[in-house]
Amino acid sequence: MLYRLVLSHKKLLILATLLSVVSALSGIGIISLVNAEIENVSNPDSDVLRGLGIFFAALAGFLTFSVISQYILTKLSVQIMVSIRENLVKRVLSTSYEQIERVGGHRIFATLTKDIESLTATLSAVPHVAYNLATVLLCFAYMAYQSWQLFLFVGGVLLLAMVVAQLLMGLGIQRFQAVRELDDSLFKNFRALIDGGKELNINFNRKRFFYKEVVTPNIQEIKKSTISAHIVFIILSNWTNLILFLALGSVVFMSQLFLSGIATAVVVSFVLTLVYVIGPLTVLINTYSVVAEGIVSSQKIEKLQLSEEILTDQLDNTLNPEHNWQTLDIEAIEYEYRRDDSDDYHFSIGPVSTQIQRGEIVFLIGGNGCGKSTFAKVLCGLYTPTQGRIRLDGRDAAQAMDWYRCHFSTIFSDFYLFEQVIDANGMLADDNKIRQYLSKLKLDQKVTVDKGILSTTELSQGQKKRLGLLLSYMEDTPLYIFDEWAADQDPYFRNFFYRELLPELKSLGKTVFVISHDEHYFSLSDRILKFEAGQMEDVTASFPATPPVDKHQPVALA
Repeated sequence: MLYRLVLSHKKLLILATLLSVVSALSGIGIISLVNAEIENVSNPDSDVLRGLGIFFAALAGFLTFSVISQYILTKLSVQIMVSIRENLVKRVLSTSYEQIERVGGHRIFATLTKDIESLTATLSAVPHVAYNLATVLLCFAYMAYQSWQLFLFVGGVLLLAMVVAQLLMGLGIQRFQAVRELDDSLFKNFRALIDGGKELNINFNRKRFFYKEVVTPNIQEIKKSTISAHIVFIILSNWTNLILFLALGSVVFMSQLFLSGIATAVVVSFVLTLVYVIGPLTVLINTYSVVAEGIVSSQKIEKLQLSEEILTDQLDNTLNPEHNWQTLDIEAIEYEYRRDDSDDYHFSIGPVSTQIQRGEIVFLIGGNGCGKSTFAKVLCGLYTPTQGRIRLDGRDAAQAMDWYRCHFSTIFSDFYLFEQVIDANGMLADDNKIRQYLSKLKLDQKVTVDKGILSTTELSQGQKKRLGLLLSYMEDTPLYIFDEWAADQDPYFRNFFYRELLPELKSLGKTVFVISHDEHYFSLSDRILKFEAGQMEDVTASFPATPPVDKHQPVALA
């Protein structure tokens, strides 16, 4: 992923690299000029002013090209960073719900925070790496030009340093990979810390156990592994400094032992160049740990197996459902639920076959874990059937899944409330209409709206479901799925849901699937589909068609 994004900006990267090379050449030119002037210190006939003019011109060139090249590289790193964030969000949006469910929300959240942070740090280091690497390579080339024999000694020392550095780098990456795996567990525990806040506060023993036996060992293990990983790079940094001093010593002593005829000016040039290159090499070594974390994060993102087919063009358009459809054919669909390859638990539904007509109210009933919700997720396209197909007016849903899914508005048991209320066109809805529904759902004292944005979603579970009903109703889709919506409602709103909302949606030509245990209201449906152990049976004839009498006065939504 990181490589592809860098490659997509290759022209700008090449330009910046060329400027970095020019900047590095200016630095080497300054060293060469200083070295030449050292020889003229005792020469009274030397043109000092001319040398000084050239020196300042070289300084100006060095500064100009350094600033321009690093500016371009910094701009490039920011562009790539933004591309990574946009790319990752688009990939998550393009990934199927069942794949996200399989991967685990905590892992994706860790990627959106930890991995993007590491990649950002890596990309921020790119300008420094590119500039300093160019400087180091050109300095080596300059030394080889000055004396290839002396450079062989220096090169041998540096080759040894590179071999050891590569081994240490590999070890460091392995340790950062171990840390990153532990981070997934930490984010999972953080999620439990927030989502399980009520249970942890009620049960002190669970709170103690969670802290002592779950979170603390996880944090301590991350601490141990992180320190272990950084120690590798601390050794690497000090190893580099040692090698540079060794290189300086090799220049001085090897030239005396084996190259006695070499000019002093060449030795001085080598020493000056090595002293100059200490800074760039130190920067390169110190960024190894940052780069290593970025590499691990990039690998971690790829392991999530997020969708590669990014919905770039589709996200610029609005999908419009077919409101006048007539038949929804469910043809021998099957679905096998499996958490991961290492899990022995399996659950499947089907084969299920039925035909739904536009405007029907369909109740899905059965015991807990019988397959109702799984069927509903297959029905609306969140899960992909392992066998069979679904057709809307003869059009295969699998051939246009996004178009098919846009026909549904759902409220599942684990629904999420967005602050933005959108209408059928995917735009922010009209405030006056929202306020009208807030009032009728008795939420107007809790929630206000401004330009389609709700003031809060922090409500009780029953109120959240009523607010979710408002959002769902405003979307004005042809089909609705309500999963145990009335379970958290008082009798007043339970009666409203079954006796007012469902008939109103039916009168508008909407088709509604209701997952329910409220047997008292089953007779209000057109169809009753019962699930048991993943198998479906039409039991409509088993329930009387007479509507129940309820003393509670309902309230109409519209």
